[in-house]
Amino acid sequence: MGMDLRGKHILVTGAARGLGRELAAILEKEGCPLILVDREPISQGNAKTYACDLSDLSQRKKLIEELRMEKVDVLVNCAGIGSHSQLDQLTVEEIERVMQVNALAPLELIAGLSPLELVVNIGSVAGEMSLPSMSLYGASKSSVHAFTRSIQLEGVRTLLVILGPLRGTDFAQSIAHPRTGQPNWYRQLDLPVETAASLIVQAMQGGRNQLVAPWWYRVVFVLARWLSPFIGKFAKLKPYFKTGGKRL
Repeated sequence: MGMDLRGKHILVTGAARGLGRELAAILEKEGCPLILVDREPISQGNAKTYACDLSDLSQRKKLIEELRMEKVDVLVNCAGIGSHSQLDQLTVEEIERVMQVNALAPLELIAGLSPLELVVNIGSVAGEMSLPSMSLYGASKSSVHAFTRSIQLEGVRTLLVILGPLRGTDFAQSIAHPRTGQPNWYRQLDLPVETAASLIVQAMQGGRNQLVAPWWYRVVFVLARWLSPFIGKFAKLKPYFKTGGKRL
């Protein structure tokens, strides 16, 4: 069953830049009164804005208390931070920050603002497949996927958005590609952030409960599950190849 978004009061987190900003721009054109949240200043038409660092528990509690005074029909959990660290590089601070923003904040907002007409959670391909050096980020996003699917069974209307890297976002530019050494031709496969935002709004209007973008990642998920043992072996051999065959 589709949803007419006109007149719906929509809350978008992470709205100052990237995907959140693009979503806000499209939703404003659709005639939606907006409530935008970010730790950075936001300038978006007539939208109500709240400054909040979602990694801070006390700030989140205050935000939820204030938002309870607002009319919120649709919640879009878009705020997120990336992590691309191997296990021996992870710090307690990084673990706490990524999990707080990516996993705990969305669930707390859903619980604190329910009932809602629609919950949109932004996930990641890293939450569906195992990738070297992305254990923390993958864990945070797989948590989002799990609780989204669970609350759907409880009768909450949800849209789970599973995205690959987006061209034009901080994550793709400063974290994903340089550290993994992905070639330029692969970077061209990244979905433009404007296209991703448009697809998400269309999925909201169409009443879908899941969106995978780009679409071909559905095939990648299946292949990754079959090939995961080989991916792990290749990751262990990388230092061997880098040293010209000499063990470190």
